[in-house]
Amino acid sequence: MNSLVLELSMHNMKKTFLFLAGLSALMAWGQTAPTTRHWVFLHEAAFEGPTWSPQRGQASLTPAAVERRLRQNIPIRATDYPLSTAALTEVRATGAEIYRTSRWLRAVSVVATPTQLEALRSLPGVLHIQPVAKLTQTVAEIHPNSAPPSHPEEGVQSYNYGQSLDQVNQINLIPLHNAGYAGAGINIALMDGGFTGTDVHSAFQGAWSQGRIVLTHDFIDNDTNVFQVGSHGMSVLSTICADLDGTFVGTAPEANYFLFRTEDELSETLVEEDNWVVASEWADSLGVDVINTSLGYTTFDNGIGDHSYADLDGKTTVISRAATAAARTGMIVVVAAGNEGASSWKYISCPADADSILSIGAVDGMDLRGSFSSQGPTADGRIKPDLGARGVSATIMKSSGQVGTGSGTSFASPITCGAMACLLQAVKANQSTYDIQGILDAVRQNASQASKPDTLLGWGIPNFSAALTAMGLEEGHPVPTWALQPFGSAYVLRRLRPTTSVTVHRYDGTGRLLETFDLEPGLGAIELRSYPGITLLHLVGEDEEVLKVPAF
Repeated sequence: MNSLVLELSMHNMKKTFLFLAGLSALMAWGQTAPTTRHWVFLHEAAFEGPTWSPQRGQASLTPAAVERRLRQNIPIRATDYPLSTAALTEVRATGAEIYRTSRWLRAVSVVATPTQLEALRSLPGVLHIQPVAKLTQTVAEIHPNSAPPSHPEEGVQSYNYGQSLDQVNQINLIPLHNAGYAGAGINIALMDGGFTGTDVHSAFQGAWSQGRIVLTHDFIDNDTNVFQVGSHGMSVLSTICADLDGTFVGTAPEANYFLFRTEDELSETLVEEDNWVVASEWADSLGVDVINTSLGYTTFDNGIGDHSYADLDGKTTVISRAATAAARTGMIVVVAAGNEGASSWKYISCPADADSILSIGAVDGMDLRGSFSSQGPTADGRIKPDLGARGVSATIMKSSGQVGTGSGTSFASPITCGAMACLLQAVKANQSTYDIQGILDAVRQNASQASKPDTLLGWGIPNFSAALTAMGLEEGHPVPTWALQPFGSAYVLRRLRPTTSVTVHRYDGTGRLLETFDLEPGLGAIELRSYPGITLLHLVGEDEEVLKVPAF
């Protein structure tokens, strides 16, 4: 008892509270069975019989998500459908509480007692059970100093970058911006901690006024208020979204943003992986094109301890499997490599080890790797990280609302993410179909050390102008506003870039008006009603355009 009193006297009020809370839990041990959170992987046909098929439900996809698949020739798969109702009923019958469901993993995360876990293991449709893991952000040390003075800019440019000029120029992104590719029409999702300040700081006011912050969701509190409990997400977002002419401009200042709070910054052990998995599935369903995450996967809920290096194979951890699944739906997934390069661990974290994604290390203003930047390779011998971008004294918006600097792969990743959005905009503007993995390869093969990639910075610092040229895309090519895309037995009208409200008049071949409908400002897609014969769409807004709809 004396040692406990001594220990309490040496801790602050927070530690005292945590100790007393833990003591209370120990006293109640005999009264209430302890619960833990686990992933339960299902073989759904075992619950419903051999005739069961996920296609019996409706795919969990918006028209924008379907459009992304169509343009990449990605078929609708079983993982696009919800989990079996019968399987969920059987899981609940054990007394376990279902916290999250994952259509990609065909699994549920449950809160369960040891007895309930044993009951779950006895179900014939349960393939495997493993603990839910916790996440920790790849912590960015946000330095208190202000950013250096802005540099003079040469020539005529679309933006006056101010203090962010170096980090945008380092990856040769300015030619894309000058050509009109600044992310317009591209949907970017950020999975991070709190976005405190995003609703009030000057860097984001343009995005708000233009309706480009499309959706927010807090997966911790299950509401839409992400503007609380930490500002790491806000600083990350600023490197992409900021549009303060002459002061601070991000890498995709015209993109659309989906802000997902998946990490609880009040917790010293931070948030569980299931929030990240479900958020990425939301991103898919909503038609997101590019994901950024500055999070890393570290420890298990049950105290087994940190992952071993052998786990870094892209296939072992749930979050890395989900990141790969996200890439297979046609999204570009960009992940911070981690800040453990100078520690005894030194390796990347998960999901930076996932297949088919970009893992980003940190460099300074002289193109040298930051000593803290985590390194590869993966356990199965793949080169990681893939690329490097500014992560040493990167220009960011601080929690105070002032422009300053911060260090960490947490910032190198979103700087790259925004650039990928600009490149994707150029691809979509010039090609009716495209391949995400081909785009990623073009970026790698035109980076600074493409001829000799290593496990410190992968293929090196990207050159986005060179990647654009390598793909045969003409800079400055006019960006179309509308496109028609066949989908099954119908057609989808897609808006490729933001416009004002548009009225659509549809006529048959004789000039008879068939229907009129209005489209609100913004992006998106709408499935067209079927009419016999060829019809014409007359779109009236700021400009007028006529599109011919084939018979279907």
